[in-house]
Amino acid sequence: MNRFINHRFFNSKMLHNLRSLHVLQNVRRQAYDGPGKTTVTILNKNETSLLLITGYNQTGFTLNNGIKMIGPMVLFSKSLLFWNVASAKDINKDSLILFKVMEPKLDLLIIGLEEDYEYKFIVNLKKIIKDLNIDSEILPVDQACSVFNFVNLENRYVAAALIPPKKNSLFSSLTIKSSNKKNQAAQSKSD
Repeated sequence: MNRFINHRFFNSKMLHNLRSLHVLQNVRRQAYDGPGKTTVTILNKNETSLLLITGYNQTGFTLNNGIKMIGPMVLFSKSLLFWNVASAKDINKDSLILFKVMEPKLDLLIIGLEEDYEYKFIVNLKKIIKDLNIDSEILPVDQACSVFNFVNLENRYVAAALIPPKKNSLFSSLTIKSSNKKNQAAQSKSD
């Protein structure tokens, strides 16, 4: 009788283990195949979450999500950092090393300068960037903002290192145009 109970207990235990094994195998197959497959949606893959520059002035930049950054910044497709430079004269190997060590490597680094610099300064800056093996464009900040937005919308791996302009170029050009109109009006009255 003991042998019969033990044998019966052993058989039921073995049958239970076989059932569990069979169920586990079926569950594993069904969990990863077919319409019941587990999926993940990465929220920051949305094109609407791209950061774009909608405005700039002497104090900083305005982004499409409403964030206003004061001072120089480094902008990526979906994130931003403060950039610790006061002007383009402060840009050196140490201030650009971040772009060299990044993985994966940037497609393009766009550097937006706050004012026009001499040719010699730009050549030296390009040499520093070339030594770091970074593909880049050096532009006035107004053009750099436009180029960043365009390249970012193409879903390329791009970054912009931007310094706010010393003068608001839009305001300056409006002031120049209005003063020219006043001068022309004054001249025509005197004639």
